Amino acid sequence: MIEDYSIETVIVDGYPIQTFKHRFKNVPALFRKAVETYGERPFLFEGDNRLTFLETQDRIFRISAYLKKEFAIGKGSHVGLLMENSNNFVLVFLSILQLGATAVVFNHHLTGTELERQMEVSDLDLMVFSPLFSAKIEEVRSEKKPPKTLSFGPDLLEELPLALVSPTAPEIEEDDTAVILFTSGTTGLPKGTMITHRNLITSAIKQGYYSTYEMPLKDPSHSKTLLVAPLFHVLALQEQLLPAIFSGTTLYMMPVLLPEPLLELIVREKINILTGTPTLFWILIHKTPIQNYDLRCVELIKYGGAPMPPDLLKDIKKVFPEVRLVNGYGLTEASVITLLLDPYIEKKPTSVGRPALCSEVKLVDPFGKAVPPQEIGELAVRGALVTKGYYKLPEETRKAYREGWFFTGDMGFQDEEGFITLVGRSKEMINRGGEKVYPVEVENILHLHPKILDVAVLGLPDPVMGEIVACAVIPRPGSEALDLTEIQEFCRSQLAYYKIPQRMFLLSELPKNPGGKVMKKKLAEQLQKVP
Repeated sequence: MIEDYSIETVIVDGYPIQTFKHRFKNVPALFRKAVETYGERPFLFEGDNRLTFLETQDRIFRISAYLKKEFAIGKGSHVGLLMENSNNFVLVFLSILQLGATAVVFNHHLTGTELERQMEVSDLDLMVFSPLFSAKIEEVRSEKKPPKTLSFGPDLLEELPLALVSPTAPEIEEDDTAVILFTSGTTGLPKGTMITHRNLITSAIKQGYYSTYEMPLKDPSHSKTLLVAPLFHVLALQEQLLPAIFSGTTLYMMPVLLPEPLLELIVREKINILTGTPTLFWILIHKTPIQNYDLRCVELIKYGGAPMPPDLLKDIKKVFPEVRLVNGYGLTEASVITLLLDPYIEKKPTSVGRPALCSEVKLVDPFGKAVPPQEIGELAVRGALVTKGYYKLPEETRKAYREGWFFTGDMGFQDEEGFITLVGRSKEMINRGGEKVYPVEVENILHLHPKILDVAVLGLPDPVMGEIVACAVIPRPGSEALDLTEIQEFCRSQLAYYKIPQRMFLLSELPKNPGGKVMKKKLAEQLQKVP
């Protein structure tokens, strides 16, 4: 779509950031160019419902005209979105942005009480939801609901009148808020991250660059990807949907993860890009007869959210013989900011890679001073991917966003070649009698154990040491019994004595969020109930 990916420095809120010199001002402008460029190319596939870029534009015009006429949605409006992965999600989402409004995207796994809490702080003008979630909307107390709600199903879309031209949109600036996604806060209160049009456009162009120069497909005009991660997550919304618009990629919707139908879809449609967490690929390899499927069509696998166990990496390369892999590290507040590309996946298996385009990264001590290579510090990032703060939470914003930098709370170190390795969250650091232990460092070692399928390391209260190192382990199916002594012996030659787990819990599963990350707080509560 563009040929020049050069970077320039611009001043935003008084601070310099890196961004693409040739960029679109907003998402509607990007989609107009996509329609002009790709036209009749397939864009959205959901079962038998298939839409080209042109057909998608027609429906966006109709939906946005309807939202404007019936609900007075326009610039400054907040429209809630509670929908499963579907063509309708994408259509409504892009229609909201077409009007200059903000899409407030909710996790459809929330309970009614949790949803109510997030809706209450969102200043919604309208709530659009899938008929699948009507009961959940009913759970929300009437005084907490937005003034208007809309159940948006296939029948409603078919009834909407044709709109030959899009309703006139207001001027949409780069730094206008396009999306609010919620992330958990240290206080337990919901934090709505404000994602701008600049952030979304930067993700789209960044992926375009890497797809063109670093990890090109054999035939870029036939790029096809599965949307398995939920669209309320930044991985799917910002790192799959927006880049698909930019690159003319066909999106195949997967509302529910059904492993064998997923494999059948890959083979039937010759899907060549897969994105997900290591957990997804473990399920495909260990819970299906994957050896019966010819998966040579898959050329690229993008993963993140959790470490990739070495044995799983080997299995992936066996069943996807033509594949190259990319590991990405990101978070809601800044999307994907580092990338580890083949062949470094095997050379530096514990690393999350080097900073991606438009992301400046530094590691700092508690006083904000940059630390030297190999020394642990907190990772901070600035650039066009960094969001502008938390909605109506000025104090939380001031703590995390300082002088143009976003301080992630993730601890790690950078080697002399610029590769970053994470060792854990600053808030998850274990204080064992004054010695600091970062869980990810221990997890990276335990993932190498042949009997361990998955593992999480955390601190548990101890009357003598304050905290001790504990590990929750999922054993590899079919392996011999595993005990704490074996774990400790395995770690002894690779970790300092104070980092070696003193308690071990055997579990059948770890509590994880939709992004595939272990929910350590929930896990700690669960383990503390064990005698």
